[in-house]
Amino acid sequence: MIDYVLEDLRLIKAKPGSRYARAVNVRSLTDDDLADAIARRNLGISKAEALAMLEAAAEIQEEWIASGIAVNTRLAHYHFSIPGSYTEGEFPEKALVRITPSRKLTDAAGRNLLRHVEPVIPSKIDRVDDFKSGTANRFITCGGNLKIIGHNLKITGTNPETGIVFINSEDADSIYPVPPVDIIVNKPTELLIVAPPMPGGASVLLKLATQYGGRGGKTLKTIRSITFNRILTVED
Repeated sequence: MIDYVLEDLRLIKAKPGSRYARAVNVRSLTDDDLADAIARRNLGISKAEALAMLEAAAEIQEEWIASGIAVNTRLAHYHFSIPGSYTEGEFPEKALVRITPSRKLTDAAGRNLLRHVEPVIPSKIDRVDDFKSGTANRFITCGGNLKIIGHNLKITGTNPETGIVFINSEDADSIYPVPPVDIIVNKPTELLIVAPPMPGGASVLLKLATQYGGRGGKTLKTIRSITFNRILTVED
C-alpha cells in the first residue's frame, strides 16, 4: 500500500487546478532488515552470514562500477552517462552512474495499491511578537497583546485541555492559562491573544493544544499540542 497526497502543480504551463501525486510513505528497510529476512527463509544461512554476503556483493559491485563496468542485477541496471555539452578544447571530467529499474522491479512497484490521504502539516510556532515591548521571541507584557505566528495553530475542539497556556520554566506546576475570551484572533497561521497575569521577571514557555486538523478544517479526535522552543521573559 502506498499513501499519497495531491498537491498543486506550480508549473507555468500547467493547467489551472492541476495537481500531482506525492507518495508520503515513510517506512524504509536497510541491509540489516534484508539480512534478517534472508535468515528467516530457512536457507541454512544465519543473519550474520547473510549480512556479510550483502556487504561483499555491494563492495564487489562498487569495484566493478569504479572500473567502468556496467552492472546488471535482478532488480536494476547500473550504467553510465557523461552529462554536459563541450566546445572545442573542452572535455568531460567525470561520468555519472544511472540506475534503470529492471522489469521485475517495475512490476513489483506496480502491484501496490494506492490510497489517497490528506496532507498533514504539523503544528509549529515560528514567532511570538509582543506589541508593547516591540520585541519578537523575547518578552511578554501582561495584559498586552501577543501575536503568535506559525502553522496549524487554530484553537478548536471540545476537549477541555485545548487552549493556550504559559508554563513557568522553573516550576512546571505554575501554569497561567489564557481564557478563551482573550483569544482575539484565532486563525491557522496567526493567533492574537491578551497575555494573562504572570509574575514579573518569570521565565515561561508557551504551549498550545488544539484539535484542529489542518486543510479542510477537520477536527481531530486527539489533541495536537506544541510548545514554543524559546523561553520568554515576563516584563516587570
